[in-house]
Amino acid sequence: MKLNKQFFSALVFCVGFAFIGCSKNAGSKNRTVYQQNRIVIWTSCREFAQYIELFNRQHKDNCAILVYKENPALSIPPAKDENPPDIIVGSWLRNDTPQKSFKSLDYLFDTKKLTSEVFYPQLLESGKRKDRQYLLPVSFNIPAVIFATENKEQIPDSYVLSLEQIRSTAAAFNTKNKKEAYTKIGFTPLGSNEFLYLVAKMKGADFREEKGEIAWDGQALLNSVSTLRDWVYTENTSPQIEEDFTFKYLFMPYYRQVSSGRTLYAYTTSDSLFKILKEQDLSVDYRWIAEDKSIYIEDSLTMLGIYKDARNQVGATEFISWLFQSENQKIILETKENMHLETDMFGIAGGFSSLRDVTEHILPIYYNQLLTNLPPSQMLTVPQKLPARWESYRTLVVEPYIKASVTSAKEDDAPTIYDFEKEWRKKVFD
Repeated sequence: MKLNKQFFSALVFCVGFAFIGCSKNAGSKNRTVYQQNRIVIWTSCREFAQYIELFNRQHKDNCAILVYKENPALSIPPAKDENPPDIIVGSWLRNDTPQKSFKSLDYLFDTKKLTSEVFYPQLLESGKRKDRQYLLPVSFNIPAVIFATENKEQIPDSYVLSLEQIRSTAAAFNTKNKKEAYTKIGFTPLGSNEFLYLVAKMKGADFREEKGEIAWDGQALLNSVSTLRDWVYTENTSPQIEEDFTFKYLFMPYYRQVSSGRTLYAYTTSDSLFKILKEQDLSVDYRWIAEDKSIYIEDSLTMLGIYKDARNQVGATEFISWLFQSENQKIILETKENMHLETDMFGIAGGFSSLRDVTEHILPIYYNQLLTNLPPSQMLTVPQKLPARWESYRTLVVEPYIKASVTSAKEDDAPTIYDFEKEWRKKVFD
């Protein structure tokens, strides 16, 4: 993720306040004490600049500063000449040996700094290793389809849609002209590589990290490809027809595709969906995508931990205790609303808050569309542990492999996933 000029200006503005607060602290103490009181936070989440500013306004004895890292998981351990972080926030922090990078956080619960009941239990559990809490969940996102409200009567009256429901209702929407050319296609699976991957995930491909390597269920992955091929060929005639239709009619942003009347559904995720709904007046509605009573959380869920060599664990504890209070997250949301920043991300740290009270009772105040369809907590399913380079692997290996397998004349003629992996390794490691 690259920083655009607008964001960079906002980041400098917010972090500038953080440093001003730190400087005031430093003026009354010697430099050594100042360094000890500074809380260094590594994060890829740009909105933490705002959180840090709010924290520093309320705390005189500790001062947090932000160090932006595009992928904090790849920056561990710090370079020899680099000050170590106290707190690390980002995706891909979960692994099989968290104790090598993070301190146990059990003391936060033992000393009543935090209570486990405030979190979504499955999210909190995902930060554990051998019954010890090393990471805390911060935020998460889930997959959805949107549709024009004028087509609401064609959509099952529920909070979620299964893949089969999306397929059947989309197929019923398909329309051809007298020349047998499609003028409407209800849904184009090939129009979103992310959707292709989601199908594989929902069908049990089970991508995960095992002993430093990426593993998966080969048969389930093949089954997901077969499911997608059957969908495309049976409902939309062929991959070529679907891609031609997409090129001709669906060249606009996904939310405009459904309002154009050319398609029934468009795929998205909650972070993109509610940011758009906040910014624009759109006549669209949405359903979460579920399979077997599970809604699969996006792989990039944001986690937080205290670095094993943190120099200011006391300050880190204070910041974490502050961040995971519902009233403070409410203040964060209020501040965002009042500032009207164009760089705003959805919710807390770009997603639904890991605190149930915030997601279920506070977020709907600022995102009114949530009032009719909150994420069903019992259906949320946490992704597997995945390596720090997973996003690159998914977009350059998994998704192209699935798409090639679906679009090839014969399924067996497509390149194997290992062919794509070989090229990926050349780009990343050579």
